[in-house]
Amino acid sequence: MKNIFIIFLCASLLLCAREISLLPDGKMHLYILDVDQGDSFFVVTPQGKHILIDGGPNLSTLEHLGKYMSFFDRDIELVIVTHPDADHITSLPNVLHRYTVNNILLSGALHTSGRYQELLDTISQKEISVLLPSPTQDILIDGITLDIIWPPPNIVGLHPSSQNNFSIVTRMMFGNDTILFTGDIEEEAEQLILASGVNVRSTIMTAPHHGSRTSSSTGFLLEVNPDLILISAGKDNRYGHPHGDVLDRYTSLNIPIKTTPSLGTISMKFDGV
Repeated sequence: MKNIFIIFLCASLLLCAREISLLPDGKMHLYILDVDQGDSFFVVTPQGKHILIDGGPNLSTLEHLGKYMSFFDRDIELVIVTHPDADHITSLPNVLHRYTVNNILLSGALHTSGRYQELLDTISQKEISVLLPSPTQDILIDGITLDIIWPPPNIVGLHPSSQNNFSIVTRMMFGNDTILFTGDIEEEAEQLILASGVNVRSTIMTAPHHGSRTSSSTGFLLEVNPDLILISAGKDNRYGHPHGDVLDRYTSLNIPIKTTPSLGTISMKFDGV
C-alpha cells in the first residue's frame, strides 16, 4: 500500500509540474510539429488560447497536441485548413472529435476526396462555426492578428485545377514578430499575391509546399525578406522536399533555415517586442 501511495504521489507531482509548465506566460509559442511529410503548425497565444494550422498526413498531430496542451484544457479557438490535400488534413476529423473547436477557416474551394468530405461532415456534425477568407477583415485572437492574404474571395464554391495555388496564406502578427504561413502555394500564386499589392513582409516564413522546386520564387523571397524559413517535410521523402535548387536559393539570399527532418518538432517563443 505504501508503494502504491508513493507511485501515486510521484505521478501527481509530475502532472502538476507539467501543468505548471504549460501555464500562459504572456508570450506566443509556435510549434512546427514533426508530422513526417506534411504540415501541422500549433500556436499558443500569450493567454493560453490555441490555433492549429493544418493537421498533417497522419494522426501524430493528436499526440503533439496532447503534449503541448493542458490536460484540463480541451478548447482550440481556431483551426485553419490551408487546403484539402491529405498531407494537411488527415488528423483533423479526429482533432474535431477530441477537442472543442470554436472556429474553422476553410478556403471555400470545392474538393471531392473522401478524406476532405469526412472533415466537412465532422464540421457539420459538431456544428462548428465556419469562416471564409476575407481580405478586408482580420482575425484577432488574444493580441495576435491574422491577416488572411490569399486566396481571393471569388474562389468560394469553385473547383480549382490546382488546390495548392489556392491554399490559405496567413500573415500572423504579434507585436514586431510576423510569421507568414504559406500552405502549398507555388510560383503562380506567389506572383498573383505580389501583384495584388498586399503586404507580405515577415520575419519568419514557412517554406511554400515543403520547399518544392515549383515554389519559393526569387521575387517572392525578396518581397517577404524573412530572417528565417521553416521547412516541414519527411526525412528522405519521395518528393525530394526540400529541393536542392530551393535550398541553394535560400542560401544565395542569406536566409537561414530550420527543418523538421533535421530537428524534429521545432519550438519557438515570441515576446512581440
